[in-house]
Amino acid sequence: MAKKRVMFSPFLFFLLGLLLSALAGFFTGRFVSGMPNVEVRLNWWWKLSTFDFFIASLLVAEYILPAESLPISYSAVPPRSSIEFLRQISFVKQVFTVCVLMFPALAISTVIGDIPAILAASYVPAMIIVAFIACTWGTAVDLSPTLRKVGWKRSLMFPVIILLVLLMTLIFTISSPKIGNTIFETAIGRTIFTSLLAIPLFLYILEVTYRLVKKDLAEGRLMEDPKGEDTIKEV
Repeated sequence: MAKKRVMFSPFLFFLLGLLLSALAGFFTGRFVSGMPNVEVRLNWWWKLSTFDFFIASLLVAEYILPAESLPISYSAVPPRSSIEFLRQISFVKQVFTVCVLMFPALAISTVIGDIPAILAASYVPAMIIVAFIACTWGTAVDLSPTLRKVGWKRSLMFPVIILLVLLMTLIFTISSPKIGNTIFETAIGRTIFTSLLAIPLFLYILEVTYRLVKKDLAEGRLMEDPKGEDTIKEV
């Protein structure tokens, strides 16, 4: 018997996401507002906001633009490249939706938490790359039964990649303290550093998800559940 997953209207989930975003922004702003030091407030703000970006991305990938509604779900031809794979999973639409959902959280938390706008903006590019990662991974997990089985092994590379980037940054900072201080103490430097930290993770996840989804599509196993049953959308 086919496994059925009951889905409500994506628009309702979108409205719910906006409400949750506003609440997350309020509580994040209230949490950091009591901290007297700007650097401490910023440190907590970007960590909490990045987590909110991750959750919003999974909400979009799972409920607002679920795998069943994407072009790849009814494609008989495996993607010929990672770019085509991103197109088939409506990657741009997913990330744009995440950014819309996150706007209330970022705006409210920045105002209430008294976070300088230019410093807040320096972390947004890396947060968007986090959305790249979460949307791609969340969608691919729904599409690929192979990824659901071996995904935990692939995810072991995440901390390795992060540590390598941090190690390279540390070596660079020690060898050139002046440039290193510029990276960590200026808005542009932080933008570059946080983006460089997130980009390798996205490229790794893109390669893994593209290969496994392509394999399952070629074998006719796309969107099978772990027991070999198809997942059916019920409205």
